[in-house]
Amino acid sequence: SGGTTCEDPPGPREGMGMKFYLAYLRDPSGNKLCAIHNMNS
Repeated sequence: SGGTTCEDPPGPREGMGMKFYLAYLRDPSGNKLCAIHNMNS
């Protein structure tokens, strides 16, 4: 994790009747990035 804390591990999430796979990471400047894959298609 590059010495930072893990807020939520990558994995499937559900909300609004949809399923997603989410992964969060932080760049060296501390910006939080989110990768999202729609599992409904």
